[in-house]
Amino acid sequence: MHDIFCKIISGEIPSERVAEGDDWIAINDIHPKAPVHVLVIPRAHVELADVTPELAGKLLVAARDIATKLGIDKSGFRVMINHGEHGGQEVSHLHFHVLGGKKL
Repeated sequence: MHDIFCKIISGEIPSERVAEGDDWIAINDIHPKAPVHVLVIPRAHVELADVTPELAGKLLVAARDIATKLGIDKSGFRVMINHGEHGGQEVSHLHFHVLGGKKL
């Protein structure tokens, strides 16, 4: 599958990366719902049904570290996964939303 996140990861679509690791990248959401709204995206195309505990842990630790890097760790932040049509998922590539910078 070649969704928008696969194209961003491959460099086909340029993006400004907030942070990255061996297994993931983090970019600012193009339609932010908070002053800080970062997407943590696995480099491999994976959906929630197929995610391994190891990858889920890496993505959650990345979300925590990004919150610290962006200075929202002390005031608080939200980590969210949307899944399926009723859950508001728009791209079928697993990704974590990190939101903060105001009371949510």
